[in-house]
Amino acid sequence: MRRDPAPVRTGGRLADRAFVLPVAAFFMLTPPILGIFNSRALVFGIPLLHVYCFAVWLVAIVCGGWLARRMVAEGDAAAGEAGPAERS
Repeated sequence: MRRDPAPVRTGGRLADRAFVLPVAAFFMLTPPILGIFNSRALVFGIPLLHVYCFAVWLVAIVCGGWLARRMVAEGDAAAGEAGPAERS
């Protein structure tokens, strides 16, 4: 007898990612990690530490926007699947 796998809810995965994103960004901006990039190296005349901090911030903002858009789209799709009586 073969059992079909349980349906996977992507909303749970997106919610998990939305939780992990700020935790990961916070971890990437803690002093022990920042110490790795605190050197005299320059990137186009800008200290490496500043480039790293800005890059982490930028990636967190872009990923947060992407996750928010996916979560809204998924919520709209779930509302579209529900009948008119279930929407209110």
